Amino acid sequence: MQFQRAHVSIIRSIRHVSLVRDWQRARGTGELPQFKDFVPNERAGDLPDLSISQVKREGGKLAYLCRQAGPRLEQVHDAMMTSRLLSECLDSNMAAAIKPIWDACVWTKLPVYCIVAVTDRDGCPVTIEQIFLPYALGRSTVDVMVAALHACSTEGRFVHHALLRNHAKAPLHWAAIIDPAVAAAPQASRGETVELDDVALGEPASSPSQ
Repeated sequence: MQFQRAHVSIIRSIRHVSLVRDWQRARGTGELPQFKDFVPNERAGDLPDLSISQVKREGGKLAYLCRQAGPRLEQVHDAMMTSRLLSECLDSNMAAAIKPIWDACVWTKLPVYCIVAVTDRDGCPVTIEQIFLPYALGRSTVDVMVAALHACSTEGRFVHHALLRNHAKAPLHWAAIIDPAVAAAPQASRGETVELDDVALGEPASSPSQ
């Protein structure tokens, strides 16, 4: 599975750009920022759309145990998320589509930006943007994944409830690794790619995702 490497300017949500910039500043010259330095911007309204998950490693595979989730995030997932695996908070086809993106965040030790197009319960088109950020707990491995979600629609108002639920087929997930080494946002046809098989991806994707 391949992911384009991109500059932070490819991200459309201002709040997601800010979260990545904060991640980069906290990382400094190190390999990973420390989770103790992560401070959500409550005044900017980050908390309702944030989740914090513990990265678990079992038998060479990765799993993500949600330790904290904002109310709007739970509304979009139509699930209580705290103390549950992230994969359990989605339909199986959606979990299979997004898991390689979570894994890319861990194996590359870099933020990953994801866009997926869905419709709400009334058929209104909605674009969901997510940013996944890797953090360490005093070591050089990714121990915590912070995720933030932003949903928007060209139609204006839409229903947040269960946006990530009840899809007969998982919609296409587009994703890019946000790499500080990339100086400017490249054209999609010229973007550098990384083969996740080369960094010991725990599981192959079982549904379309790029």
